[in-house]
Amino acid sequence: MTMRLDAYLKKSLLIKRRELANQLCDEGMVRVNGTPRRASHEVKVQDELEFPLYNRVLKVRVLALPEGNIKKADQWALFEVLEDKRLPLDLGYGDEDPFSPPPKPPRNH
Repeated sequence: MTMRLDAYLKKSLLIKRRELANQLCDEGMVRVNGTPRRASHEVKVQDELEFPLYNRVLKVRVLALPEGNIKKADQWALFEVLEDKRLPLDLGYGDEDPFSPPPKPPRNH
């Protein structure tokens, strides 16, 4: 069984609105198993999803696909959080890629 990426993000309550999930996917910000994917990509159990959310980057493993509407208390049965990286608030939402390695400090010779 599979489910659209944007639908999974919404139904699992990882992202509150499907419109926001679509926007993140369109901008190449949602990665499935390390590869940027469109909103229509089919997600299956054991896939690893990585995406920015406000001031952090979440990496989760899909444990189950939701059927129907899910209660907030039951959302934790759908995924396992592998990583929750906090981003400094002063980065803003410019052109920075949250997945790129941090810049190297300049060297003085």
